[in-house]
Amino acid sequence: MKKISTLLALTLGLSASAQISTVPDENIDPADSLEIIFDPSALDLAVGHQDLLKQAVDAGEDMYIWTWKPATHPDGHPYVNGTGSAPWKNSNEAMKMTKNSDGTFSWKIVPTLFYEVDAAKVYAEDIHFLVKAKDGGGYGDPDVKTDDQSIAIDPPATERNPFYHFPTKVKIDDVITLRYENWREEKASMQNLSSDDCYAYAKVVYTDGTSQQIENTFNVGSNPDLQMQDVGDGNFEMLIVPTEHFNLNPMKEVDYLEFIAMRKNFASGADRVTEAVVIPIFCQ
Repeated sequence: MKKISTLLALTLGLSASAQISTVPDENIDPADSLEIIFDPSALDLAVGHQDLLKQAVDAGEDMYIWTWKPATHPDGHPYVNGTGSAPWKNSNEAMKMTKNSDGTFSWKIVPTLFYEVDAAKVYAEDIHFLVKAKDGGGYGDPDVKTDDQSIAIDPPATERNPFYHFPTKVKIDDVITLRYENWREEKASMQNLSSDDCYAYAKVVYTDGTSQQIENTFNVGSNPDLQMQDVGDGNFEMLIVPTEHFNLNPMKEVDYLEFIAMRKNFASGADRVTEAVVIPIFCQ
C-alpha cells in the first residue's frame, strides 16, 4: 500500500475518512497522472487552523495547494504558490483545486511536468504540500490551512534487475533515467565497480528491423558520453533524451531502445550485466 504520511497521523491503511488520498493509491509513476484528493470532512476541528479551514470550506471558499517539494517555483513562474508582497495571503489562481460534487477537492498533475524535475528527484524528495484558503492568514493572523502533508513516491519494487530504467512508459523525446544498482549485482565479475568503470552500451532498433549502435561493445568505454555517473553508495545513473542521445534516422520509426551496463574495458560477457534494459517507445 502506498504510504501517505502527514502530521495528522495518517497511516498506511487509509480509511474513507482520511483527509488526503491519491489516485492511484500505490505504484505512483512520477511521469504519469496523479490526482490528490482533499476531504475536508476529515479535518480535526480541535486544531485551530484546521477548524478555520473547515469554516472557509463551509462558507463556499475555494481551496488551494501550496507545495514546496520536490521543487518550489520562483516568483514569476506560472505555478508559483502565491503572488504579491504577501503571497501566503494571496494564493495563485493556477493552484486552485477542483471542487467536486461530493464535497471533496482534487488537484491533478504529472509530477515531473508540474515540478519540472526528473523522476529521480521525485523519488528522492517525495511530494510535500498543504491545502489552504486563498487568504491563508499569517502575518499576525491565524493560519487557515491543513497540517503539512507528504506523499511518498517510491521507485518500483527492488525485485527488479539491478539495471533498470524509469519512467516505464517512454516517448521518443522524454527524459529517461538509466540506473544501475551495482551494490545489488549478483554477477561476481561485475561487482564492486569503481566510480569511473561503468558505461552503457546503447542501441536503437527501428520498426523495420534495422538498428544502429552508438559504439560497438569494445569501444563503449572510449566514449565519455556513454559513461554512467557514480551517484554514491554503489549506484550509477545516466539521464538521456533519445532524440539527443542517438543520431536517429528521421525516415524511420523507433521500435525500442536497448542499453547494457558494462565495464569500461569490455573484453567478454563477464564484463557486462546479464540482462539488458529494453525500452519500448510509445506514441511517437
